[in-house]
Amino acid sequence: MEFANLRRFAHQHCRFKLRGGKEIFGVVWEVETSETATADGTKRLFFASVRDYERLATGGPVQVMPIAPSEIVAVESLAS
Repeated sequence: MEFANLRRFAHQHCRFKLRGGKEIFGVVWEVETSETATADGTKRLFFASVRDYERLATGGPVQVMPIAPSEIVAVESLAS
């Protein structure tokens, strides 16, 4: 899936179907990182469980993992 298609689901509780058939539940968001060798920024996508995503605001310990947009084949918002 492309970044542009995932933007509307960013920062929401969603169900993601990954390449290979695995389903994961949580939140994705986009972060612009700076490359050390150049001044160009690179956008990366990160995933965390809903609980860990909420802990980001308080600065508590979280488990966050980078995820490639191409690994996501389908997404469904579970946010109310």
